[in-house]
Amino acid sequence: MCSALYAVAIKTPQGLKFQLPEPEDLKAIEAAERELAKLRSGWERANVIPTEKIPIGDKTGEPTVRGITNWADMFSPRQLLAFGMLVEELRKLRPEIVKAEGPEVGAAVEHLLALVMDKLMDYSNSLNTWETQRGTAKHLFQRHDFSFKATFAEIAPCGAGVGLDWAIGNVLKAFEELSQMAVRGSSPPVDIFFGSATSLPQIDDGSITAVVVDPPYADNVQYSELADFFYVWLKRTQGHRRPEWFSTYLCENDQEAVVNISRHRDGGDKPAADARKDAHEFYQGVMTNTFKECRRILRDDGVLTVMFTHKKQEAWEALFMSLINAGFTITATWPVKTESEHSLNQAKKNAAQSTVILVARKRPSGAGVGYFDAGMRREIQEKARSTSERLQREGLNPVDQLVGSFGPTMEVFSRYDQVRTDTGKPVGVDKAIDEASEAVSRWRIEQLASRGLDGVEAEGQFALLCWDVLGAAEFRFNEAKLLGNAVGMDVEQLVIAGLVTKSGDKVKMLSAKDRRRERALEPDEVTAGLFGPVAVAKKRTKKQILKVHPNDPLFRTALDGCHALALRYVEAGGGAGGIGSARALVRQQGWTPESGVARLMAALVNAAPEAIRHEKGKMSAATLFPEFRAWHVMLKSLFGIEPPDWTEKTPPQGLLPLREQGEEEDEQDMLDEAEADKEEAE
Repeated sequence: MCSALYAVAIKTPQGLKFQLPEPEDLKAIEAAERELAKLRSGWERANVIPTEKIPIGDKTGEPTVRGITNWADMFSPRQLLAFGMLVEELRKLRPEIVKAEGPEVGAAVEHLLALVMDKLMDYSNSLNTWETQRGTAKHLFQRHDFSFKATFAEIAPCGAGVGLDWAIGNVLKAFEELSQMAVRGSSPPVDIFFGSATSLPQIDDGSITAVVVDPPYADNVQYSELADFFYVWLKRTQGHRRPEWFSTYLCENDQEAVVNISRHRDGGDKPAADARKDAHEFYQGVMTNTFKECRRILRDDGVLTVMFTHKKQEAWEALFMSLINAGFTITATWPVKTESEHSLNQAKKNAAQSTVILVARKRPSGAGVGYFDAGMRREIQEKARSTSERLQREGLNPVDQLVGSFGPTMEVFSRYDQVRTDTGKPVGVDKAIDEASEAVSRWRIEQLASRGLDGVEAEGQFALLCWDVLGAAEFRFNEAKLLGNAVGMDVEQLVIAGLVTKSGDKVKMLSAKDRRRERALEPDEVTAGLFGPVAVAKKRTKKQILKVHPNDPLFRTALDGCHALALRYVEAGGGAGGIGSARALVRQQGWTPESGVARLMAALVNAAPEAIRHEKGKMSAATLFPEFRAWHVMLKSLFGIEPPDWTEKTPPQGLLPLREQGEEEDEQDMLDEAEADKEEAE
């Protein structure tokens, strides 16, 4: 695939202006292509530009499937020409720099200039994006992948405050701040070792008071695959200084603590499920060996703190099992708010706000076997619930309240060398996490439904927890799995039930409109749909039966009833007419304030996120899920239940511009994510 210049952005006193490329612009590109063609073979022989092939990997498949087969292909001809010339010039400057600054400072200057090139490369390649709100190029690794970009920005390398000028200032600022941290304290202030965390022979047994780690989060980021983008250039700018650091073709990854399925496919012969299992086992094994080494160097009263933000249950299970197998017990958990909350008006996705910090200490030798009996399960549930209550008081969002309860759960579970059932069968940490999730979910439901949820099926409870805990219509599979387990349904059952759709790792809640059937069921179809799957095939498929029509004679679940009432209200035009239409259905079905439909409707209204309550544009979450506003309006009229106050709070006048700017940035983030998601799906 090739690229074509279609717009030029020019910075003016009035802001950025865009124009079609002039003939001179197109001639400049052609000239760069001719110059690169003339220099390329010599540059390759002189090892100026990277010729290394991009290997097969979990993330590198994104560029290779589109014909980007080596690392130089990541750049347009003009970009590659510029970076090749920068490498040449840096090599020519080495003697002058050393002569002017001396060997030690000269080497440091050269090193910083190599990092300047890396910084510029991150913002000058064919996988960049253009951010319309800020009018600037966004760097390649904003999403930790190599996703294809149909359009990319090519920034000018030379100019006041842009290109190299900006990159130099950025790198120097980072260097100065790091230097200030490094020189603070005793001398020597910092010792840096190059090697694997699974083997630290230079550190004595029991000599360290605290070990602080931020480990890889399973398959969340493929570090070495991404780092190869820089490695191949650093090899050419810094390889002469530290040849032992650049002795391999690409980044060393044999002992990288990540889940990378491609490395366990045995050339493609092994089934994907087996490769995935082997990849997870490998990750857990490396993590365990690392934590064992941490335990060796820690003093008996030492502390290990582990930062972890992953929301996948499998990642938490691997982390906890690695800590337990390495001889640690978790003694405290501290979620720390680190991320700003996204606006659901635009994103319609949930956002975690915190990093979870686990505190672990050496487990005494001979801790023995614990039994996963009623007493341990009760203690786990009490720990999870009390932790969630504390985190709520401290201002963390419901997602973090749920995930933050996992650590205290492990305080109970990790006291022992092993945990077994009363029959001697080993118990995995997944059972403890399920107990914690169920306890937190029950606590959340108690808050939302003071009168209980009698008569509300698992589907309705799941929908309630999704809106309350995740606060969004779209979320990751593993988050849906956690909440599904808490109500006794897995995600596939929820898909079959017609409540959600699943695409890859994304699960999307369906609105009442999405679930609406074209026409109402006949009485015999209702009986067939509920009691006889063979008879269903005569008129409707099971998938059709599980949808909803506002005129159905009977409803399978309380959630179906809530959706039918909302459809009646909306389709009658809202207002008095909509309430009258809904009231007729209530009388027909005999629903009372004590019915499951009334209980669930009241709980859903209590769980409604702020952005669901007020319509703000065609693509806002409130517009896509109008049933919440319908339920809020109908609750008192139909069931005599007082709804919560949804009066929109207006921010102070002085804060309004800042808020609007933030919402614009959220909207741009949404558009960028949507484009990337679409590209990934395609």
